[in-house]
Amino acid sequence: MVDSKQNEEQSSVDDVGDLAARSTNSSCVRLDVDDATGFQFIQMSNNCLLLSNVFLSASFITLAKNHAGCMQKDENGNFSVIDEVCDKKVYGFKPSSFITNIAAIAGVLVAFLLPFIGAIVDYTRYRKLIGCIAAALVISIQTIQIGTVEATWFFMTILQAINGFLSQCVRLAAFSYLPEIHRIVGDRIMPQLNTRFFILAACASITYLVLVAGSGFLTKTFNNDVKTAQIGQAVDMVVSGIFYALGFYFFTKKEPRRELPENESLFFAGFKQVFFTARGIWRHYRSTLGWFFLAVIFARTATISFLVIVVTLLIEVMKFSGIASGAAYLVVLFFTVPGSFFARFLMSKKDSIFCIRLSLIVFIGVNFAGFLTMTGPEVSHLVWLFAALWGFMMGWFFPTEVNIYSSLMPKGQEAEFAGFFLYCSQVLGWFPSLIFTIINERGNWLGWGGLQLNIYLFLSLMCYFMMPSWNECAEITRSESKIVRIVKTPPNQRKDDSIDV
Repeated sequence: MVDSKQNEEQSSVDDVGDLAARSTNSSCVRLDVDDATGFQFIQMSNNCLLLSNVFLSASFITLAKNHAGCMQKDENGNFSVIDEVCDKKVYGFKPSSFITNIAAIAGVLVAFLLPFIGAIVDYTRYRKLIGCIAAALVISIQTIQIGTVEATWFFMTILQAINGFLSQCVRLAAFSYLPEIHRIVGDRIMPQLNTRFFILAACASITYLVLVAGSGFLTKTFNNDVKTAQIGQAVDMVVSGIFYALGFYFFTKKEPRRELPENESLFFAGFKQVFFTARGIWRHYRSTLGWFFLAVIFARTATISFLVIVVTLLIEVMKFSGIASGAAYLVVLFFTVPGSFFARFLMSKKDSIFCIRLSLIVFIGVNFAGFLTMTGPEVSHLVWLFAALWGFMMGWFFPTEVNIYSSLMPKGQEAEFAGFFLYCSQVLGWFPSLIFTIINERGNWLGWGGLQLNIYLFLSLMCYFMMPSWNECAEITRSESKIVRIVKTPPNQRKDDSIDV
């Protein structure tokens, strides 16, 4: 019996090793690990969705300015500026504040409701289903927003805030698979997969932008932000819809990770789980996961708000059109590819903690240079330089952070930690947008709204410097989660610092 069991275990190990070895030799589209293939397609869809927001943001600002009387529409449906400095208010805010307001509202929705979605992922077998439903709702709203015009724009901004929350539900469902993928492919293959995910997502985004720009050129609407946004939503409805369908087709069904305690509401279980997970991390993984998740909170607070703030700056300060802003973001995406390759190269030479510390230091420097020098249309050529630098930094930072996350998660609570990771990455995402709105409404220089991001990046850097060596951090992945073991321990055998979760 013992020999038989050992043989079975060895066979299982060999199978996993063979699977990991084949992962990098898979086809261009499908990987040997179906969950990895699904995650890849979800990332591609999310990036295209994000880019559609660039065009939609320009449309919202144009329509808000038209509503305020700062722009006018001619007989051909084109909008022209009649008041260069638009200080008039629409529903109590400047037109340029609507984009950051949408981001702030979506961030608050995520902070309050994402734990409930996390509980569904963790306590039920509906992880895949909840992702499918959220993805279908996202595409439905994208379809409705094709009709964004003067009479509907304000209602569409409300839908956009809801869509921001729904897209995070999709990400939560997808990210819950990531630690399990890491268990299968191992430490050697996972950094390569993370780079692959990021590069393919960037390539999908570039393809999307080319389709939108090409359609605008053929229809001669590329100078009309409203019509460009309509084309962008229509293209994204198809592209993201296909990628979402493929992603959830390849994702496998999962059994619940935990059982919901009797007489406990699923809604409140999510919030309790966030609290207990945070307390368990503080008590048992304070020097490793504790500092890592704090670093995630601060870094993602900056990066989540980055696109919204930069797009607003491009439109309001640099006087870019929607299609020009999309072209700038195309440069950002293009340079994420060499940034991802650089991240992969650096992680093969140095540990991931060193890599992310260095990336944050350089990121802060690039932000200072960019936001201090991009002061008006007369220096519009600088936009392309800093778009390339920001793209490189994004490509360097995100795969490195995801690799740290997937490498450090203890066994037994993958889905729960996935939810906690996403919660940390979103919980303060509304704050920079709110600060930007306050700066804008007070009439201050909008560059301060960009420079504030360095505060959060610096705090993240300090958290990473508080973490011990990479080898010491990686020790926590070699055994089952201490928090899980406490649950399985009878109450009369628990230590004083145990957690009843």
